[in-house]
Amino acid sequence: MYLSEQWTDNFNQTATNKQTNYRTTLGPGAYFVINGPSTKGFLSGNAGLTYDTAPNSSNFNVLPTITAGLFQIFSPRLSLSLTNSYVRNNNPTYGDVFGLNTQRQTFTSNSLSASLNYLIDIVSTQLYYRNSIYNTSGNNSTIGGNSTSDTTSNIIGASASTQIGIYNTVSLGYEYSWSDTSGGGAGINSGESHGNLVTATIARQTGIYSSVGLTGSYAVYSPSQQPDNHIWNFSVFSTYGLPSGLSFSGSLGVSQFSQDGQPTSTGVTSNSSVSYAFGKAVATLGIFSGFRNTGLDGQNFGVVQTQAYTASLLYTFTPLVTGSIFGTYAENSPTGSGNNANGQNSSNLTATANLSWQVLRWLNLSGNYTYLLRSNPTTGSLTGSGSVPVNTVTLTLGATF
Repeated sequence: MYLSEQWTDNFNQTATNKQTNYRTTLGPGAYFVINGPSTKGFLSGNAGLTYDTAPNSSNFNVLPTITAGLFQIFSPRLSLSLTNSYVRNNNPTYGDVFGLNTQRQTFTSNSLSASLNYLIDIVSTQLYYRNSIYNTSGNNSTIGGNSTSDTTSNIIGASASTQIGIYNTVSLGYEYSWSDTSGGGAGINSGESHGNLVTATIARQTGIYSSVGLTGSYAVYSPSQQPDNHIWNFSVFSTYGLPSGLSFSGSLGVSQFSQDGQPTSTGVTSNSSVSYAFGKAVATLGIFSGFRNTGLDGQNFGVVQTQAYTASLLYTFTPLVTGSIFGTYAENSPTGSGNNANGQNSSNLTATANLSWQVLRWLNLSGNYTYLLRSNPTTGSLTGSGSVPVNTVTLTLGATF
């Protein structure tokens, strides 16, 4: 369990009429583990009992988090994995890490994933299902202006991969998705949407710690009230690592989005990260760029083009004291599918510093400072008038029994 005290100077994350808030959180929780010969699993949860001092807010809240996982081996060739994550919160940052949620509103999110893995001779096959449920009592977005809405999405897919020769691997995949958005803020996203996605990948092992490959995909999504959307992607990727502490995994390519009857958008796509451990420090850099169909994994803001950059540094001062700094910049651009194509880009800059001290074997004390700067949706500039800065300081005392 833990007890935390948090101060923020802009509780509702607004450009004007800022409200200071002190949040006290008591988090009793539990963690259970299954460690059988063929069954592995865990269940963890935290109640998140909170009290806020800001006026015009629900002062008392229960903001729980629950995560669970199960891995079952039926035979050397057949296995099953299940994961589930439930969150209830009113921090917009938790609703979408790339910053599409911009005001404090209570939401609940549940993500379920199940996969069945089966080895047929030298062919590895997988059948999987993913479900996402996102409910909110109200939300304001810099892209699309969505308010109260509920989104439920389902994805079912299959993939197969096999080795060709000693060093080459080929894989193919297909998935079908369907989602439904409802509520007063659903707007043009209301109703059902159906989609098909096809992927193909070829990879070659180039060394003990390295590989290269090519991957391509094509997706078509059919919203109930809008023309069909098409997303093409073609990328080269590589992995590289050294026991000394260097690790790299990255892709670089081109992606194209088109909507029937509308102009085509083309952009660079990437999902890359590199980390390096030196002495007592570990440094990490990451880049993400591409088109996202947001209705398949959370609140439905339509299809957006996202570019995000992250950097972090972890330093171990002593075996009991660690510190870290983290920074991220994300920009979301509307495509016209489920949002306003003429709308301004939404930008978010976040910087975080954390210090943790293991006071006793069962007792931990940590301090965190976070600075958030949201762009002005009118000017689209981080430095323009009306930008939204937020400062947050959190002290947490955690105990494990």
